[in-house]
Amino acid sequence: MWNRFIQVTTFWASKLLARLLPPHPQPLPGQARLILVFSTTGLGDGLFDSAAICSLKLGHPAAKLIVCAHRTRQSVALHNPCVDEVVPFGKSPVRQLRLLWRFRRERPDLVVVLHVNEEVYPLAYWINRDAVVTFTNLSERYSFLAAHPVKVRDTQHAVVLPLKVAQYAGGSAVPPRMVYEVKADELAAIRVRFANWIDHPYVVFQTGGGRTLFWRDWPVEHYVTLIRWFSDRFAHKVILTGGVENVERASAMERACPEVINLAGKTTLTETAALLHLAKMLLTTDTGIMHLGFAIGCPVVCLFHDLYPATDYCPLDKSARYVALQLTRSHPQQPPSARDMEGISCDEVKHAIVAMLECSR
Repeated sequence: MWNRFIQVTTFWASKLLARLLPPHPQPLPGQARLILVFSTTGLGDGLFDSAAICSLKLGHPAAKLIVCAHRTRQSVALHNPCVDEVVPFGKSPVRQLRLLWRFRRERPDLVVVLHVNEEVYPLAYWINRDAVVTFTNLSERYSFLAAHPVKVRDTQHAVVLPLKVAQYAGGSAVPPRMVYEVKADELAAIRVRFANWIDHPYVVFQTGGGRTLFWRDWPVEHYVTLIRWFSDRFAHKVILTGGVENVERASAMERACPEVINLAGKTTLTETAALLHLAKMLLTTDTGIMHLGFAIGCPVVCLFHDLYPATDYCPLDKSARYVALQLTRSHPQQPPSARDMEGISCDEVKHAIVAMLECSR
């Protein structure tokens, strides 16, 4: 109730401020001095924005490019070579006032708002209301605060949407691919931590996504059937990954298949990225780890719910190694059910894995 009150109050206060001090769309700088990019939501969204960030840096090579990312998910921006600095974003008023104080003194001449929480829009407005560029495909509620609201009409692809906004803001043409560069010291550290098996061929099975979109998860019993089949057929080790919200699912798989190495809830995002860099394949549903696998170049077998078309999220790069299996239902139900993904059979996934591992030899 309190959060709803804050949202409504913030929205109408912003409406009033925009009437009193409306943004004036000035010509955007040909060569910006300081660019502030807001990319504050999930892991996947941060990766979707990574190509746009590279586009901005290449289009404004002399500019200092700062990314404001959620304080618990800064890893994506920190592994983008086009980023000069990462500053943490938090929802608390104190954190937002600190950001406002810094960037009112060190005012950017270009503010680009990509995948963000709604509370970012008023913050960006106060930093430099005449230089805010954002795309309105995700939310048009706060478009009145943007001097340059951009509606992308010819695509729904998650990487292309922010990339077109960056190009509107003077960014260069770049390939529409996600960017995440694993560092040499991270690979060295993961080799030390898991020295007893890291040099043995292995595959990674991501055990699930977050709690909110739990209906995109593949059933535990399907994973168990698949792991038993895989262990009988291949010499590769099976590594289970996932966040703390996936520990229960991963533990059930481990009890049924003791031969797996269960790392759910035991690795950081940076460590998981290093594991994917060395893995022979990733099996995953539609989660942030799937996009991380795409960005790193790991071969991926990915399972999509029918409410999320694979064509809007899979790589456009023809050289990408992946197989996407899309759930099909003759009568989709709303809201989606936790049993929906049973519709992707174990046999379909087995065939995809065999094809992927044969292509990766």
